[in-house]
Amino acid sequence: MAFVASMGALGNILALLSVYLAPIHPQIALDFSHVGTFLAALQCGPILGFFTGALVALTPFYRFGVMGWYGPLLGSGIILGKALTGLGFGIASKRLRPILAGPVGFLPESIYTYLYLKYVTVFFMPGLSDFMTDAVILSILAKAWIEIAIISAITETIVRRGILTGRS
Repeated sequence: MAFVASMGALGNILALLSVYLAPIHPQIALDFSHVGTFLAALQCGPILGFFTGALVALTPFYRFGVMGWYGPLLGSGIILGKALTGLGFGIASKRLRPILAGPVGFLPESIYTYLYLKYVTVFFMPGLSDFMTDAVILSILAKAWIEIAIISAITETIVRRGILTGRS
């Protein structure tokens, strides 16, 4: 549990840094919080990866949900999306190297995010329907896939160098 909490804290610190130092748009920013999710899922498995994903979502939830356009109720969907990546990566990393498990593990969150932005957000916030076009949603997902590729490479490097296992 201490490792999961530590990775949750690491993910939130990385999210704070990237969200506030590299904003792309008021509702879009770089987000490297899944570094903590991937490391926890790798070491502790898919269930604790799911919970770590939920923990690392707290900063994005606050920034884009509570303080952003979505508000706390609709913004809480961010938490489930990130948790799905922890679960997916935890399952995929049992058979695949992190460089491949990252993209495979991100598929559930990617599909969830598309459906959430395309249908749920627009249903509850009809004023966003003019702005939440497929082009906007796909650009958000493209940014996320680039982040996942980078995070997967970081995780692969950590595994290859034995940083988590203590071998160097």
